[in-house]
Formats: sequence, structure tokens, C-alpha cells
Amino acid sequence: MRLTTPAFVLRQVRWSDSSLILTLYSLDLGRTSAMAKGALRPGSSFAGQLELFSLVEVGLSRREGRELDTITSASAMEHNQALRSDPLAFGHACLFGEWVLGLMYGNEPSQPVFHLIARTLAGLCVLPDRWAVTCAGVESLVRLAGMGIELRRCTLCGRETGDSARFSARSGGVVCEACGTDVREVPKGVIEYLRKVREGGLEAACRIRLWKGGHRQCHDLLRAFVEAQLQNRLRLRSLDILEDLENDAG
Repeated sequence: MRLTTPAFVLRQVRWSDSSLILTLYSLDLGRTSAMAKGALRPGSSFAGQLELFSLVEVGLSRREGRELDTITSASAMEHNQALRSDPLAFGHACLFGEWVLGLMYGNEPSQPVFHLIARTLAGLCVLPDRWAVTCAGVESLVRLAGMGIELRRCTLCGRETGDSARFSARSGGVVCEACGTDVREVPKGVIEYLRKVREGGLEAACRIRLWKGGHRQCHDLLRAFVEAQLQNRLRLRSLDILEDLENDAG
């Protein structure tokens, strides 16, 4: 079977001296892996068309029983070149890509996920507060994966928590003052920030100012929550690289 679909390139692995294996998130197929044979050869028709985080119109050949599709054609629709020319923007794109790969499995397509990837990568290209863009993208992605954090009602008794800053990753969100012992105290601004991001999306995330390190605390809270729900650690290797880049930047 042959088909054509728009897809984001989220991962590249060198398979041989001339070929690549790509992990894509496509509009029509969801997450899929495909081989680009000869992509690294001089003069290949794939040259410049399959860069990381590009939006590409890909032609795929699919055969029943094969784990990998074969890319037969590729034409970049949006290069997102700004991500590859700015190390911090690229680092955040890598981090968000790892979140997508960590939460989205199988070949079930999701237009909301596809469009979220598009919005997040576009935001990282042009908006200065990359951590805000990443946090907004991750919060939306977690909800699309069916694991939204409870931010207003106690996850143990169901009562409104008000301005409580008690949180339990295991129970799935905020906890009121009267409940639970297996909880952690988090800065009140983190919970309020996540509430506003949920209501207002990327625009709200970039409008609200947090203290230094506040966005990272939001990100780490989301990570703790997801890992507790999955009972497995997410592989977010880009975090260490981002830390080094941010330390070098001052």
C-alpha cells in the first residue's frame, strides 16, 4: 500500500552509511517509523527534506507484517530552520519531541496531537520564553494522552482545594489540607500557573511571568505526575543538554 501524508520528523537514527530510520508523527497515521534508503548519499532526492522537526509531505510504502515503512518521496512543507540555528530552541524541541515519543505509541492517528506538535514547534521558533512554550505543550500533551492532572479538587476527597499547594503524583493531582500523608508541598504559583495554562494555552503560558526556575519546576511536576501514572521513568535526555546550554548562556 502506498500513501502520502504530512508528518513531523521527531527522531533520526543512522542505519547505514547511506540510510536513515526516522520516527515520524503524521496526520493520517499517528506515530510511525520509516526507512529513508539512500538519504545520506550525495545528490539524494531526500537531501534537505527530512531534517529534524521539519514538517514533510512524505510518500510511504507499507507492507503487512513489516515494522518499518519505506519512504518513497519527501518534500519539506515547513523547515522550522529557526530551531536548528538556535541551540536553546533546538534543545527545547528535542525535549518536547521526547515527551511525544514517550507518551504516544501505536499507529492511532490524532489530529489534536499533530496540531499541538505544529503549534509548539512554531512557538519555539519565534517566542523568546522557550520554557513557557515547552510547559504549555507538555501540559496539553499529557491531557491528550488521557492523563490530565487534577488541579482544583482534592484527588482524595473531592473537595475544592482553594490555594492549597499540596500535591500527590500518585493520586493524580492536588490534595487538600485535611487529606493524605503521601504528598509534597510545591510552590503555590506552580499550581496556579498550570491552571491558567490549561485555560489559556500557549498564549497564557507566555503572558504569565514566573520566578527564575519556575517553569522548570512546572515541568518537573508534570514529569513526576506522568511517571507515577505510567509507573515508569521517561527518558528525557535533552534535559541535561538544556541545563548545560543554560549554564553556558549565563
